[in-house]
Order: sequence, then C-alpha cells, then structure tokens
Amino acid sequence: MREIFFTRAAISALLAEVAADYDERGGLPLTVLIYGGAAITLRHDFRAGAHDIDYAILEESPLFAECVDAVGQRHGFFPRWMHTQDFFKALPHFLENFHRHADKLPCKSSAVTFLVQDDDWQIANRLCWFRRYRQTDGKDLLELLRVRKESISQCVPEIVQDIFGGESGCSPDGMMILSAIENGADFSELAERLAERASYYEKIYQVLIPLLKRKDTAAADDIFFWESRNWQSEEDFRTSLCRHKFDLPPIIANHIARVMFQPEYWSF
Repeated sequence: MREIFFTRAAISALLAEVAADYDERGGLPLTVLIYGGAAITLRHDFRAGAHDIDYAILEESPLFAECVDAVGQRHGFFPRWMHTQDFFKALPHFLENFHRHADKLPCKSSAVTFLVQDDDWQIANRLCWFRRYRQTDGKDLLELLRVRKESISQCVPEIVQDIFGGESGCSPDGMMILSAIENGADFSELAERLAERASYYEKIYQVLIPLLKRKDTAAADDIFFWESRNWQSEEDFRTSLCRHKFDLPPIIANHIARVMFQPEYWSF
C-alpha cells in the first residue's frame, strides 16, 4: 500500500474525477457528503491534507462505489482511499444533519452533488466520539474551537445539543479538553500534550485490537469503535473484556490495564 496525502487541491480534483466517471456511466442524481479530515481540509488552511476521503450517502450506490474504485486504480491508490462507514451513519440525527450541517461544494457534474460537513458537526463529533489514539482529532478540535468567537463554555453545549439532540454527550476526553481550555490552557501547549498522548495510546491500541480480533472480530470492533472511547479506569477496561468474554493472557491484560490509565496520560 502506498502512503498518500490528499491536499485540498487533490481532494477537489479527485472528487471531480469520480463525478465525471459517474456522469459518463449514466448515474442517477446522487448527493454525497464529504466528512472527517477531508472536509476540514476543504474548509480550513490549518489542515494541510488528509490520508483518505470519508464520504456518506443516504442510499447505497454500487455504481458510485465502482467509480471510486476505478479512479483509485487509475492513480494506484490503496483500496479504501475513499470510503464510507456505517459507524458515521449510525450516529444520532445523521439524516437531519446531512441536510442541516453541510454546505455544497462547487462541482461541474450533471448527476453528483457534493456536500461538505460543517464545523459544528465536526466539533460535536470530536467532542462526543474523541479518538484518543488519533493525533489529528486533538489538533482539529482545538483549531475549530480556536476560530470561534463565542465563549466555549456557552457555545459547546448548544452545538452538541443541536447536532445530537441530547442523545449523545461529550466523551470523558472531550470533557477534559474543554475543562483545560476553560481553565486557561494554552492552545499550542494543549495541542502538543494531546499529540504526545495520542502517540502513547496508538501504541497500546496497535497491540490490543489485533489481539482481540484474533478471538472475535465483531466484538473487537465494538470495543474499538464504541466502548473504548468511554474507558476512564482499569475497571472499565476489564468490564469490556468480561462483557465480550475475552480471556487475554493475564500478563498482557494486566500490563495494558495498568499503563493505559497512568495519571500523566489521563489528565491535562
């Protein structure tokens, strides 16, 4: 697999190329939402680029997926260079936000309309589903909050309520970040701290998740995408393992449980 990095210009050009292929094949009118890092790259200069392009559509389109694959093969990209995930579509009020919290991206296509996820939706996602093992999540969140004129303590609850309708709240990580900002933390120093923390957790997840997948892929995905985002203690970690009947070797489970929640990595 070749490592790639999509700049704003590259993302725009590739989306236009996919749309052109779709038009040539006679595709029916389709609206495609670009979200995640690619959406931030399209909107803001602080994000230099993304390593893939996340998209979502309201109805499955095998033809659009074929066009994505064709463009990827043409450029020698890895198979999931542009992909969709059920996880994102399963978040509360996805359908409403698809229309309310996205803006149209200029594109010369007769059949494809591209939408770009807006900042409020980005902020809510990162606060409520913060990935502690991804360095970009911390940096993106801080930069998005930095550019807002309102007081964070006032605007954030309104944003989360508007996006998720009270069905999701800030994750423990999100609450810690907001608390640090409210207590006067310097944005640049906090960004460095989050980056160090992400590198630490990335190493743990690189060991833990493959071990779990060997035993039960579905349960491992459930822990990876959902449960682990709310772990705050060794007890939370062990409860997840027990719930899914994982019996990791004690020496491994004990080590991960101990190091994962060391105070220097679990507070700001």
